[in-house]
Amino acid sequence: MVDIDSWLGEISKKLGDTFKENLVFAGYQGSYRRGEATENSDIDMVVVLKTLGVKELCSYKEIIKSMPYSEKACGFICSKNELENWSKYELFRLYYDTLPIFGDMKKLIPEITTQDAKIAAKIGAENIYHFACHSFLYSSTPKDALKDLIKGIVFVIQAKYFFETGEFVLTKKSLYDKLEGTEKQLLYQALNKENIEDFTIEQTEKIYSMLIDFCSAIINQYN
Repeated sequence: MVDIDSWLGEISKKLGDTFKENLVFAGYQGSYRRGEATENSDIDMVVVLKTLGVKELCSYKEIIKSMPYSEKACGFICSKNELENWSKYELFRLYYDTLPIFGDMKKLIPEITTQDAKIAAKIGAENIYHFACHSFLYSSTPKDALKDLIKGIVFVIQAKYFFETGEFVLTKKSLYDKLEGTEKQLLYQALNKENIEDFTIEQTEKIYSMLIDFCSAIINQYN
């Protein structure tokens, strides 16, 4: 496992040394931020610069290449202006799931509301509905596609729960304890994704059916 505190300390120093006053924000999200990381987890960085172009991307690429476990690094980078004008529904998870190591996200983007979460849930449901139907019809390995779908549905459930309650629940386990019905069943699959590999055809079809029906309900209700 990556010593994430040491890794973040090293990249934070390199970002500061390289970009200096051009660095506005740096943080991380994903499984390491949530305390759910495994040996296979990526390190999801979020970096915001005052100005961003190919020159800055090349510099950031060199920083990543110089880091241990560089193959695990991924994430989001943009300029301050683009972030301020980004669609708010897409900023929902970025805002709530990102832990800063430099700067303050609250100073960079407008307040995220429950309505933004509603739009995030609807668009996420639309994307998963399309992907689920497409994968079920055309994928030669529908179980592999199902793993990605199950990962994606967590974000939809998070947004839906925030819209309905005003509470952002960070971890899958904490969210699971608050749910019931289909949402709880889908989150159970997300907590046990490794079992999908051993699913029968009937089990696979059942989860696809649950995903499509769940997304369909959101699409039709969240107008």
